Amino acid sequence: MGVAPNAEDGDETVTRDGLKLFLEREANKMLSNATIDFSELQGFSLEGVEQSPCQSDACQTSSGCH
Repeated sequence: MGVAPNAEDGDETVTRDGLKLFLEREANKMLSNATIDFSELQGFSLEGVEQSPCQSDACQTSSGCH
């Protein structure tokens, strides 16, 4: 995740509570139910992020992630 002033080709723009986010399509899906918070001590934090198959128990199989 990074900070950018404008969207790049293929990014989706999401605006919530005055915060504008430029997200890749897959990231937008994963963050659709997430809560974004900010504190001076920890910076940005995300809660409720959906895991991709490669971040879940699916990668514990012999086939791994593709």
